[in-house]
Amino acid sequence: MELIVKKHARIDLLDAVRGVAILAMVFYHALFDLTAIFGVRIPLFAWLTPLEPPFAGAFILLAGLSCRFSHNNVRRALRVLAIAAAVTIGTVLFLPDEAIWFGILHFMGVAILLYIPCRPLLDRTPMAVSLTVLGALFVLTYTLPSSGLLGIPGLFGFVLPTDWFSTPYLFWLGLPDPSFASADYFPLLPWLFLFLIGAVLGTPVKERRLPEWFYTARMPVLAAAGRNTLLIYALHQPVLYGVMYLIFSIIK
Repeated sequence: MELIVKKHARIDLLDAVRGVAILAMVFYHALFDLTAIFGVRIPLFAWLTPLEPPFAGAFILLAGLSCRFSHNNVRRALRVLAIAAAVTIGTVLFLPDEAIWFGILHFMGVAILLYIPCRPLLDRTPMAVSLTVLGALFVLTYTLPSSGLLGIPGLFGFVLPTDWFSTPYLFWLGLPDPSFASADYFPLLPWLFLFLIGAVLGTPVKERRLPEWFYTARMPVLAAAGRNTLLIYALHQPVLYGVMYLIFSIIK
């Protein structure tokens, strides 16, 4: 019997990849909490730290791709921003030393809203051109928030004026002042370009131009996590902290 797949049905494989990304993020945050909050020495954490950007990048790429499938990106963005605001309030009140001012949820909410006016231009531009330009911009701005350099460190670059980093109001853009601190930080530069790359790639995915196995592969457990990434992200830190606090209170 031939398998019939709706043209715009959820793609299990994409949900599974999203599930891997969110579960990896939960695992990383668990180790972070143990080391940064509860003072447990975990040598493995130092080895895993460089893996955070790739997993977060995959999460952002898929979020951009998902814009092509959403029936209402404005509502989706507002829902994400509401949870992001709750994360900021919760961390400021209960974990002020680990406060989150512009984390991955704040970024994604704003990026989804910015995708809406960008979509007509993305649709009119050849895919190869879009991917090349967006990829170059992502590379050129990747170290901007930490180095103030527009370019590739060690090869070439242009150092932005220090005045641009002297205001406390441009951290969301990728121009943090020296006193800025956020336990989770994903500014628009460079991450918006990766998000838009995902939106560009979403067109051939939605139009079923990929091999058929991409649409029929099934990974139920990982896909279930991927379908609930927002809920998992919103709840995992309070749950992790609560469980760890209880455990360390008992063993003291």
